[in-house]
Amino acid sequence: MGVDVLRSLHGTMKTFGADQGLLVSWGGFKETVRSKAKSQFFTIRLWDSGDLIQSILSNYDKLPKDLRATLPLKRIWILVE
Repeated sequence: MGVDVLRSLHGTMKTFGADQGLLVSWGGFKETVRSKAKSQFFTIRLWDSGDLIQSILSNYDKLPKDLRATLPLKRIWILVE
């Protein structure tokens, strides 16, 4: 994802008076986006696929029942030597 999307999100946030934004990209971000976003750390956060999956797994048990039904996950335990 390029810096134009980050700028677009920032502009949209100003238009609607949003204090914080979350930009999610399954394919990751270009280095220019990451460096630009560092200056806006408390305003805009960047999540790639790993961040999104980690957040879902960490908070899955806290989600409402109807949302868990929409995203049915099963925990699997594996023994490792």
